[in-house]
Amino acid sequence: MSDQEASPAEAIRTEMDKQLARIREALSDRNLTKVAMATGLHENTVRNFAKGKGGTPTLTTIEKLASYLFG
Repeated sequence: MSDQEASPAEAIRTEMDKQLARIREALSDRNLTKVAMATGLHENTVRNFAKGKGGTPTLTTIEKLASYLFG
């Protein structure tokens, strides 16, 4: 592997970071209480995700938010 070529894990991490940023951007103008109710997620989970707090979100959280936001 060359110095310029990313490892598979780095490529996945980079893409995941892009998608998490996309979801956070979409949440920036939403009523987070309504998002929580519609997704079945706890309101604190949605708020922490939107603020980039709480560590790495679970795949289930990411899937629910992406499904709600991007259909």
